[in-house]
Amino acid sequence: MVEAVADDVDMIQHLDDMAMTGRVAAIRARTETRELAPEDCDDCGEDIPIERRRAAPWTRRCVRCQMLAERAFGGRA
Repeated sequence: MVEAVADDVDMIQHLDDMAMTGRVAAIRARTETRELAPEDCDDCGEDIPIERRRAAPWTRRCVRCQMLAERAFGGRA
């Protein structure tokens, strides 16, 4: 029974990884076709709000994309 639970968890993790890979590929495809300005999010291409850029001038992502990246990469993004 424990083995079946582990298999389910592994499958869910695998599907989640596949979905994240697809999302990352879609974002890259959208943003690689245009040149980004320094105030544009590297992931989605939308403007990074001025308040965020003032608070964290080194940032390359909007808040939403940063949260998604941290979730995807376990805080290593």
